[in-house]
Amino acid sequence: MSTIIINLLSTNAVIALIVGAFVTYIVKWLATNRGDQFKRYEGWAIAAVKAAEKAIPDDVPHKGARKLDYAFQSFVKKYEEAVGREVGADESAKIDAWISEIHEVLAEAGTINNTKGTAQ
Repeated sequence: MSTIIINLLSTNAVIALIVGAFVTYIVKWLATNRGDQFKRYEGWAIAAVKAAEKAIPDDVPHKGARKLDYAFQSFVKKYEEAVGREVGADESAKIDAWISEIHEVLAEAGTINNTKGTAQ
């Protein structure tokens, strides 16, 4: 019986569900640590980080900074449209740190696929 359970838990689908749930939990936890200000926009932040991973090739200089900047700019553009105002310096710093933390969580969970510049 335990062998069946172990085999079931080691399937790719179950592992993906567990990793997805873990990433969602961690991102929500990070959002509450930063305050609820950006919590409703966390999906945009995750999408921006994943888009940056695809848009910026791994063989460019300063790829980490460029990917972070791409994700930050993408998120801020959507956020400003949603709230109807420009982001101030203090808010910009909070968003930058928050995007960086989300990227780190996604990278540690293995949910970011590093591809060589496959942006559309």
